[in-house]
Amino acid sequence: MKITHNQTYQAPLTDIGAELVRMIKDRDYHLIAERFAYALAYDRPIAEAIASDIDFCLGGEGRSSVIGLAHEPRIQVSYFGQPNSSGLFGLVECFLPLDNDTGELLATLIITNEDQAYYACLEDIAYVA
Repeated sequence: MKITHNQTYQAPLTDIGAELVRMIKDRDYHLIAERFAYALAYDRPIAEAIASDIDFCLGGEGRSSVIGLAHEPRIQVSYFGQPNSSGLFGLVECFLPLDNDTGELLATLIITNEDQAYYACLEDIAYVA
């Protein structure tokens, strides 16, 4: 998703993270795919890859968790040192509490910068204890 320079500050990036959280809670994986793509989709259809990876985080390794819809997520914004040659600008980590589990679902957006243009991409989906 292309974003403006004004959207690279902490408050707007937190809002973008909250938007991703809403989509995850609504299970709107097609909209996530359209808005953010998914770096770890590989050769899988993007929406299916997102759904599969979230399902694995919730049910893999003997877990039977569900995303806690009534719980507030934690959204953390951090920045890479600037300038850098990698194009990495920032990180938005969205921690969604789970029901039936003490862990959280972590959805990570990576913010990149290329030729004065900024992009937000879903980088990873993981279970964190």
